[in-house]
Amino acid sequence: MSNVNLQKLVDKATEMALGNIWGRNAYKINMEILKIDHNNCAAYTRLAKYYKLNDNSIEAKNMYLKALAIAPNSRAAINNLYDIEIDQKESDAVDKINTIKELLKEAQKAMLKGKYRLVSKLFSKAYSIEPLLMYAVSLADAYKKMGQHDKIEKLYKQLIDNNPVQADVEAINKEFKTLRLKKKSKSSEASNLVLF
Repeated sequence: MSNVNLQKLVDKATEMALGNIWGRNAYKINMEILKIDHNNCAAYTRLAKYYKLNDNSIEAKNMYLKALAIAPNSRAAINNLYDIEIDQKESDAVDKINTIKELLKEAQKAMLKGKYRLVSKLFSKAYSIEPLLMYAVSLADAYKKMGQHDKIEKLYKQLIDNNPVQADVEAINKEFKTLRLKKKSKSSEASNLVLF
């Protein structure tokens, strides 16, 4: 393939990354880039982000390490490897907690420190042990603080699907009403909120 075709692929991959598009097509384009140019650090970091967004931290770490082999001072790779390491330590710590009481205590501490990713892991485990609406709402609140509105919507739909009783659906709708609100844009005011 010519340098012109490689440049077209690089331009498209860059455009997709800037547009925050990380789906299967972005994956394919970056893989094509690496077939042509095995030393394209940016393609490795974009693939790492793709894997990270798809909850595959092992492959994400692998891609960041390949990027570092090419560019040892890559701040993106260094910072993201550190983030993956912290994420794994948090997950390991949560795995060791076995009681709801401990989970709630640790979640409260993490919330006060603004560690919302850890809060989400703690409430996710609490909800998996005892599927109460209050744990689901707390989990959704952590997602909201992290800007992960798609996860709120997924959790909401899961709750609705698993609770066909009208009274339960009404309680879920009431609790999730404000959590499912999303601003139209960063500059939107509170009056410009829309429901998913």
